[in-house]
Amino acid sequence: MIGLIKFIQKRPSDKTIIAMRIIFGLILVSVLYYNFFVQKNPNTIENSMLFGSISTIGIKEIIMYTIVALGIFPLIFGLTNMCIAKKKYVRIAQIIFGFLLFYSAALVVNTESLDINELLILMGFFPLFAGITGKCIVSKCLKYGEQIKKIRV
Repeated sequence: MIGLIKFIQKRPSDKTIIAMRIIFGLILVSVLYYNFFVQKNPNTIENSMLFGSISTIGIKEIIMYTIVALGIFPLIFGLTNMCIAKKKYVRIAQIIFGFLLFYSAALVVNTESLDINELLILMGFFPLFAGITGKCIVSKCLKYGEQIKKIRV
């Protein structure tokens, strides 16, 4: 148990962070696309949502494609390794991304085929904990946007 705590305390290397982002994005996109569009009895979206009800099939498809597109963000950030904001804003974005995965799990109707609600909830914990701890930000993005105040000679 103490070995696990010591492992969690240290910050992973940049290669590990990038690899985990790519794997996380690929798993999300492939599993969601398969469950929504490929299998015989695909999962659907509920008719009643938090912000109203869905009346047309076209809106359901847009929401399904949007949920599948959530996996593109970690994939893009893993492949390009770009910095877009300061560390605190990246942490907030990771927490929001985790909650978006939780919310999208609530929208999916279970069928007799594979359930993806549990997968979305479990995968939502990864960006949530990454945002809370702040350890899954690559080293070149840790100092993004900071200005040098003093130059010592």
